Amino acid sequence: MSVVLITGCSSGFGMLAAVRLASGGHAVYATMRNLAKKDDLLAESARRGGEIRILELDVTKDDSIITAVEQIELEEGCIDVLINNAGYAIGGFFEDLTEQEIRNQMETNFFGVQKVTRAVLPLMRKTAAETNSNPKILNISSVSGRSAFPGMGAYGASKFALEGFSESLYHELLPLGIYVALIEPGAFRTKIFTENAHKAGKSEDPASPYIKYTHAFRSTLRKMVKSKDGMGDPEDVAALIERVVNTNKPKLRYLIGRQSRLRLLIRALLPDHTFSSMLRKRMFGELD
Repeated sequence: MSVVLITGCSSGFGMLAAVRLASGGHAVYATMRNLAKKDDLLAESARRGGEIRILELDVTKDDSIITAVEQIELEEGCIDVLINNAGYAIGGFFEDLTEQEIRNQMETNFFGVQKVTRAVLPLMRKTAAETNSNPKILNISSVSGRSAFPGMGAYGASKFALEGFSESLYHELLPLGIYVALIEPGAFRTKIFTENAHKAGKSEDPASPYIKYTHAFRSTLRKMVKSKDGMGDPEDVAALIERVVNTNKPKLRYLIGRQSRLRLLIRALLPDHTFSSMLRKRMFGELD
């Protein structure tokens, strides 16, 4: 069994993956920025079994990362699997987003991944050199890292950056026996679209030239959240993460979600302007 470090475990994919991997026998270190939010994880872990070690880790703070990694090294001697899951989505059209809001999005979703990966790689290289195992880095991306939505430009940019970084890292680390895998979910029922949703500060400004599109976009999201067919079960993503962790030599990309596969297929087949027209119609309805 593997020693697994997961970021962003207070809810969503991170929490479910931590519980699933722990119940499967892995030594799981589930981390989160705010330990006051650990109750849901503890309750789910108690319900399903398996021991989970919970640590504080803020992916935007070097000291927090180093402290957590050093503690795991002290207790386990290695980190076999890193799952970079921490992240959030901020909604807002580009002109409604401040530069700081965009930078904050990138700091967590992209630079945070790099910071944690940089801290863990020396341990992984040592493990790969001294054993027959293949350490793994799983980066939780999104279909938005391959096809962006209007009104989600900052989030899409962070995931496009993550995709490019991960692909380059895959080629760099493969000769060392370390595997990098991208998990690319579409729309799933997690708090990223509800309780944990972030909005651009200017998105509610009546003077915004995008205000009617912002309202239409949020209305579409609410309908998707309520629809049984609109969003997938996050347990499916957690199951995929477990499968990749247990795979000896995983591939680079794992797209999950029926609508996501269809979207990328249509995106590849249609001219840009035709796809854009279809996408805007879906998101904004009669406004477009």
